[in-house]
Amino acid sequence: MSASAASGLVSVPTTRTGALLPVSTVELSAAKVAGEGAALRVHFDAFELDREGRRLAQLRCAVGSAARLHDVSLPGHRPLRAWMVTLTYRGLHDWSPDHMTEAMHRLRGWCNRQGFRARYTWVAELQQRGAVHYHAVVWLPPGVRCPAFDSRGWWPHGMTNRMCVRRSAVGYLMKYLSKGTDVSAGTFPKGARIYGVGGLDRTARRTRRWLRLPSFVRGNSSIHDTWDRALGGGWIAPDGARFVSEFRTAFVGGLKCLVRVARHAVAIDAAGPFCWLADRAAALAVPVPRYT
Repeated sequence: MSASAASGLVSVPTTRTGALLPVSTVELSAAKVAGEGAALRVHFDAFELDREGRRLAQLRCAVGSAARLHDVSLPGHRPLRAWMVTLTYRGLHDWSPDHMTEAMHRLRGWCNRQGFRARYTWVAELQQRGAVHYHAVVWLPPGVRCPAFDSRGWWPHGMTNRMCVRRSAVGYLMKYLSKGTDVSAGTFPKGARIYGVGGLDRTARRTRRWLRLPSFVRGNSSIHDTWDRALGGGWIAPDGARFVSEFRTAFVGGLKCLVRVARHAVAIDAAGPFCWLADRAAALAVPVPRYT
């Protein structure tokens, strides 16, 4: 305590010893606007529209669901073996949009001659040098070796590698899909496809389509129901009823956001590709409920 302080009192400094950081009027205004914008988004149940994030999420759903469906063993059959295949270009500018299409066409022809369906999923990646690079997974019956694409002449544009894996190949595809889309904005050549899928049967294709539908549609339909997009927005149910989209885009607090404008009732908790909703209603001789 300072010697000049009165007896029984504590000396309290009234000034800061550290340097004060200047805050401009512009910074204060920006902070106020940001705070008001955040409050508005909470009030209107809105969230910022992340186009790249949504695009990556959609790609991961499309590729991941296809890979998992390929991994499902058919009843009464031994599990398929997954072969990882990489296809690399020799030159930096050798890419053409029909190269991967032709390679998969050759694979399908070979599989047909062997007596089974070609089942595959592939994703594109950009190498550090800027060249397009492909990673594919091919599912083949046990005991069947995946052909070497380059030595067979299916990929005359460079080199390929192949490897049979015992673990699930879903994570392998997801890793390279994420790497490829990190630099997707205007970097891939014009007309380049990011992924491809082949060999899914009708049920698997409808399951994959169901997984990519809005949540309220999934909660009101089986994988065998057909919902169509409505002209001008929204969805058309199998019975012809029209449902508006539950979200629309709007600027809230200076940001482009998705805002909830409707909430439709659902008949089931759509946690997986259910197909029993319509079937169970038919078996019980009761009408499938209308969804309002």
